[in-house]
Amino acid sequence: MNTIKLMKKIFILSVVFIFCFTIAAFAEDSVTVYVDNEKVDFDVNPFIEGGRTLVPLRGVFEKLGARVDWNKSIQEVVIKDDNNEIQMLLNKNKVMVNGEIKDIDVSTMMINSRTFAPLRFISENLGHDVRWDGSTNSVYITKNTSVPENKNILKTVGSKENLIALLEYNSKLYGYLWTDRFVAAEDSNVTDKEEAVQQVPQEAGASQDHSDTNVQVEGVQEGDIIKNDGKYIYIKTGEKLKIIDSNPLNPKIVSTVNVPENTSISEIYISGNKLVVIGQNNFYYIMKEYEKSAVPAEDKTVDYIMPPRYYDDRTNVLVYDISNVEKPVLQRELLLDGNYLSGREINGYLYMVTTRYLNIYYDRQDVSLPYYTNVLKNEKHEFTYDDIKYFPNYIDSRYMYTAGINLNDSSVEPDVDVYLGGSDTIYVSEGSLYAAVADYSYDYNIKQTELYSPGYSTSTVVYKYELEKGNIKVATQGEVPGTIINQFSMDEHEGMLRIATTTGEVWNETSKNNMYILDENLKLKGKLEGLAPGERIYSTRFAGDRVYMVTFRQVDPLYVIDASDPSNPRAAGMLKIPGYSTYLHIVDEKHILGFGYDTKVSEWGGIVNGGFKMSLFDVSDIKNPKETFTEVIGEQGTYSELLYNHKALMFSLNKGIMAFPINSTAENYKTDFNGAYVYNVSLDNISYKTKISHMDSDNYLYGYEVKRIIYIGDFIYTFSENEMQIHSITTNKKINELNIY
Repeated sequence: MNTIKLMKKIFILSVVFIFCFTIAAFAEDSVTVYVDNEKVDFDVNPFIEGGRTLVPLRGVFEKLGARVDWNKSIQEVVIKDDNNEIQMLLNKNKVMVNGEIKDIDVSTMMINSRTFAPLRFISENLGHDVRWDGSTNSVYITKNTSVPENKNILKTVGSKENLIALLEYNSKLYGYLWTDRFVAAEDSNVTDKEEAVQQVPQEAGASQDHSDTNVQVEGVQEGDIIKNDGKYIYIKTGEKLKIIDSNPLNPKIVSTVNVPENTSISEIYISGNKLVVIGQNNFYYIMKEYEKSAVPAEDKTVDYIMPPRYYDDRTNVLVYDISNVEKPVLQRELLLDGNYLSGREINGYLYMVTTRYLNIYYDRQDVSLPYYTNVLKNEKHEFTYDDIKYFPNYIDSRYMYTAGINLNDSSVEPDVDVYLGGSDTIYVSEGSLYAAVADYSYDYNIKQTELYSPGYSTSTVVYKYELEKGNIKVATQGEVPGTIINQFSMDEHEGMLRIATTTGEVWNETSKNNMYILDENLKLKGKLEGLAPGERIYSTRFAGDRVYMVTFRQVDPLYVIDASDPSNPRAAGMLKIPGYSTYLHIVDEKHILGFGYDTKVSEWGGIVNGGFKMSLFDVSDIKNPKETFTEVIGEQGTYSELLYNHKALMFSLNKGIMAFPINSTAENYKTDFNGAYVYNVSLDNISYKTKISHMDSDNYLYGYEVKRIIYIGDFIYTFSENEMQIHSITTNKKINELNIY
């Protein structure tokens, strides 16, 4: 009995001793923090870990004028003041400071459901002075106002660990945005309610007056599935490329260009005697390790059925000499990593952008390095981590390649650079390339508490590159609020970039529409904000000092914006009509054409699309735009590629004709016509001329849908996948046809 009592006393004394020792140890490690000599009170005491002082999120950083948020969805701390932003993932030794990846000694950690962050690292990176007094275990912070270095300064990734960390920060945020935050919006069931007199050529065999691809900027050629030089037609048909003699009396295929078997043609260009073919050339792999592990150990020779596959996205660039169109000669073949985004040809030089998505979850431990291959020389050019560049305030889980290629001298190596980032849309002037991409970032203006995840806003980041004789030099980067719809949202005028965006969301009636003017360094020069609240932009077109903008939700406001004073653009006039235009075409300085949809009220009271609508607007009086001509083709379900691709329009004021492909439907979405509509056009008038189809009136034939229309001399040429037809412009009668598949 005495033994039991003795053991109890020993146990109690041991517990008391341990408890007292713990208190003493904690007291020895406890830290006092002062901001400008004012003591900071904490509900949970700071402590020292690995020689570094860690403090609870709230308190000291807010006294330093910073906003603190804990994003529980992605386990991320966000600390931001007026000039700086720090992002720290829990238990990670890589952090983002103003978009730049940095190393840290002690990571942010969670203890007893409280988040602690390293005091010195955060304070100093917010620009404040920190002093440690070891005699009193005190930290003294002196507040400063710190403006970070220019965020437009390019950084290089530098290491594999940095690359993975940059990708992880981006992928965490992206997953949060599209899986956690917008679930409520998706579940709300809110839907968008947008939803033959034969005429011999003047000189047989000679190059004649002809149409070109409809482009955004004069002098800047855009690729398409068809090109012509006034004598020969170059066209993609299926996976082949044909060269056709356009002689209307005797059209014929003179050659078929041999492209690599696994190359799917995207676009073609003609530059002098050079034919450029750009296609997608994806290479598939089988996961060998998975395949072996899936086969019984006793028989490793058995093939596993349908093992997982992955593939390299590769863009194939082929340059042919077509001095002899009957025998094109391949002079250069390049394989660029990624998917082709877009390109332009200017004075014998091709400029293009490709992007490749990086799957951090699959490639986490071995993210592949970027590369390109000169196929004919059998040379693979690989980039190192020091070659990969990024702008500190924007990271994306993509490689973005910019490539400048001299089309006239194959001995000159292409100018290729790679960025950790991406682009969705490019705009190109004769001297500059602008790559734009939507950016999602922490919104300092949205009030949150530690109990809730922080809010994020959307902006458009624009990279500007200078173009000179095949070289692409990065110039600067800028950012504007909101998102754009396509390349026509941007325009360069007198060295300044104009860009039209929509902020907010239509579905919750927070949307507004804006135009920003940025100087040559992409700094804000002027702005016009808040147009058409509750609507979004459907089309924009810039013409000198004027900007035309169509927004829509229930009616179609056409805004005419006066941008003659770039520091103070203003809405000068507006016209409200039913329907909306998805593409605006400049006729001259006083007239524009709109192509889109007519709209009507449904039986449930909502707005639904009707037929394809074409309108001519007189904008000679900037304050009073007028619709002088309108025509609606078909009923609901009518469709034309022109609605989203301007290259489908053939328009010539000099020739007085216009044409575009269309699939017209009648009631119950039944197709009543598939082909091309052709119109006579002048400065102030449009009149129906004819329509051309490659199908019988009662039968829909796959492969005979008209895709493009061109003119050469006095003849109209229409093209489907399988057939070319030739019609007289004068009489509208069919002159000839040719099987081109």
